[in-house]
Amino acid sequence: MTFSGVLDGIEEETLRWRYLVRGELQSKAPIIYVDLDAETVSYMGDRPWDRREFGVLLHGLLGVGDARVVSIDIILSKFGAGALLDLERALKGDAFMGEAVEAHGQRVVLAAAYTGVKTAYGVDTAYLPLIRNDNYAPKENPFPEAPTFPIIQFDIGRLGLANVDEERSGGTIPYFVPGFVELDSYRYSFHLIEGLRRFKDSFMNEPFLKVVGDEVVLTDKDGFTTDVLPMQHQMTIFSLGLETFLASYGLDDKAVEIHPEALVIRSAGEVFRRIPLVDHQSIEVNWFQAWDSTIRNNRVSMQAILRNADALAAAAASGDADGVAELEAWFTRFKDKVVLVGAVDPLLKDISPTPFNREPVPKVGLHANLYRTIEDEAYILRVQMPVTVGIISLLTLSVSMLALGSGVPRMLSILLLIGYGALTFVTFAQFNWILPLVAPIGSTLAAALTVVLLKLGSEEWQRRRIKTLFGAYVSPKLVDEIVESNQDPKLGGAEAEITALFSDVEGFSTLSEELSPDQLVSLMNEYLGAMTEVFQSQAGTLDKYVGDAIVTMFGMPLPVTDHALRACLSALEMQERHADLRAKWAKSGKWPECVLNMRTRIGLNTGRAVIGNMGSEMRFNYTMMGDSVNLAARCESGGKSYGVYTMVTETTLNAALAYGAKLNYRKLDCVVVKGRHQPVELYELWDSSIDRKATTNCKAAYEAALAHYFKGDWAVALAAFEASEALEPSIAFAPTTPSKLLAARCRQFIFEGGPENWDGAFILTSK
Repeated sequence: MTFSGVLDGIEEETLRWRYLVRGELQSKAPIIYVDLDAETVSYMGDRPWDRREFGVLLHGLLGVGDARVVSIDIILSKFGAGALLDLERALKGDAFMGEAVEAHGQRVVLAAAYTGVKTAYGVDTAYLPLIRNDNYAPKENPFPEAPTFPIIQFDIGRLGLANVDEERSGGTIPYFVPGFVELDSYRYSFHLIEGLRRFKDSFMNEPFLKVVGDEVVLTDKDGFTTDVLPMQHQMTIFSLGLETFLASYGLDDKAVEIHPEALVIRSAGEVFRRIPLVDHQSIEVNWFQAWDSTIRNNRVSMQAILRNADALAAAAASGDADGVAELEAWFTRFKDKVVLVGAVDPLLKDISPTPFNREPVPKVGLHANLYRTIEDEAYILRVQMPVTVGIISLLTLSVSMLALGSGVPRMLSILLLIGYGALTFVTFAQFNWILPLVAPIGSTLAAALTVVLLKLGSEEWQRRRIKTLFGAYVSPKLVDEIVESNQDPKLGGAEAEITALFSDVEGFSTLSEELSPDQLVSLMNEYLGAMTEVFQSQAGTLDKYVGDAIVTMFGMPLPVTDHALRACLSALEMQERHADLRAKWAKSGKWPECVLNMRTRIGLNTGRAVIGNMGSEMRFNYTMMGDSVNLAARCESGGKSYGVYTMVTETTLNAALAYGAKLNYRKLDCVVVKGRHQPVELYELWDSSIDRKATTNCKAAYEAALAHYFKGDWAVALAAFEASEALEPSIAFAPTTPSKLLAARCRQFIFEGGPENWDGAFILTSK
């Protein structure tokens, strides 16, 4: 079985589900079943049956019963009678049934079928000719197994195909039947001639046959003409359910126009029915009811009809008027009904499943449901291949696009699939439309799964890319947070508020001169490793190392709102860690004095900056740039002038204090740095290595002096700064102090005169 065949089988199973969900339908077709059941077989005896019984059945149903039409879904061909031991009785039975068919004109439909198998008599019957197989030609089409003379005659009796289009149905449930088969040859005439010769040979010896022009003439032994049949004959055999429908409305094959897409039935010149065709020939049956329908199926055992018909004849012969009246009343149930006679005994093997019945049931129900389909014009409609392709494409694209998202979009993709599945059931139940289900759902699920897998692969690649990109800059914990946050770090240049930290080793040139290259590398690796560990623990991101200098950012690539506080805490801990390193180096006794006096100077500023990959296409670095970054660098270099080691701007300090930080700080100055026009207030942060009591006393005295300084009271400020100088924390190797710097500036202003329009902001002329 091909993969396509598997899908077709699943699709047909989903069609059965649609029938079950839709449920059974009521029909206006006046159908009644006559069952050739086990009781009937017991009554008539085993096969082959005497055809006289079927003649009695027809007289009872169409005579006293006055049924509209009787359709017999049992193939009463020559192959079903040849094994009778009493051949004379069999021929008389055929003659009796033929008389019944002739008596009731066009109200009798007899089954014919292309069996395509070897019969018990060694005759290889023909296969069903289908247009789609490219070997369909009316002049070549074979004649099916069917009743022959005397049951039917050239212009007496109607045939209906009992075949199922098994290839199109695709499974055990018969959904499709061949709507018609056309013949334009001698085959029908020869079929009747064969039956006629077989029948008459038993009574009048072998009849003589000769072809005269376009006719076949049969004569008896004395040369008298007994029958004349046309040599060439055009005819169309319609499906049994369709032929039954035509017969019930008194129409014949001339009322049907065959078009590639439909059979058009006309009555009184007007279009009466238009039956859609599949593959130019087949009809899809709409199953209205199950065999054991909850909507009551009228069913009567054939043996009951035969018994009552025989009883009626006996009552009439005996003059029993009451008996006749009673039996005639019994037959009124068939008045104006469409009667379908079928084998229902499972031993007769004319059974198959239906959408409503898993276990096989009598196949005569198929023809009844075809009749109902035509009667109620409830035709099954399937979308054409271009529409199917469009549905598959649109559904696959829509669901895949939604599946790429997360949360609500992904939920919508699932709802869209469920919604389409529900739509296929609704359209079938309400409009008899069959929308494809398996192919669109299967294709969509496959595409969505592929998209999800690709997305997962992409996300994994993104995780690895981020870890590769930021693993050298930030702590592993922060890298994991960046990955888990699913936030794009906005590489390539994004503006964001950050806090920049610049640090530098004071007197690095002296270290370089006094230490050997190996000592210098060892010292700086230990120092830089310790400093990096500190700021990474506060979610800081390494921008770059520039020799002994470290450039760090806080707040990107993973945004944190308290980046200023984190930067301040990081700066203080860096100073404390460096103090620990100095103690360790001193204890080791292998480092010169310059190493033991080594200090780190740090500058901080908070503001907007451009963050991203900067550089050339050949080489780039994840870094920051902007005026706020430059100001942080000015704070680091400017610390040397003041003799301080951690300098921050007012913006950074206020942002840190807003998060409840307990910082030890003092205000240093208000300046306008070179290249800027706006004044900046500067502050010093003291780490825990500096005595807290000393810093408290110094801060009070220094900031009091600074207040006079800002007012332009130079003399008062000078005296105050000279007083605070004695309170500056003891840093033996500091080149100067803020008190010394501001005192010197006051002396200069007293000697030279202060700046005009003094607002407290000192303009720096160098970086």
